[in-house]
Amino acid sequence: MELRNHAVMACDGVKIWPPKWLQTYGSGIGSESGEVGVLDAAYISQVVTSNVCLIMRIAEELYMGTLMFEKPEIANAVSDLLRACTGKRISDIGALDLPENFGS
Repeated sequence: MELRNHAVMACDGVKIWPPKWLQTYGSGIGSESGEVGVLDAAYISQVVTSNVCLIMRIAEELYMGTLMFEKPEIANAVSDLLRACTGKRISDIGALDLPENFGS
């Protein structure tokens, strides 16, 4: 099943992929939505260990998004997967084929 439609990509029944993107660096202050840009980094939040923080790049502008999970174990599995995808387009990451039992 594609990552974008996988059951682990929901928290309390709310779809969390793709995240909302908030601009953190660049020519203006804004936001983006959807599967845009290229993944620069993925890491577990040091404050909320069930959250995965993402840094995405569009040209020279940087954006941050957060994926909130119900369990830290799922966040760790997704974070590991996304770290391996650094440098890939967000749309390609959303299309990754994951096993049904991913994250369990």
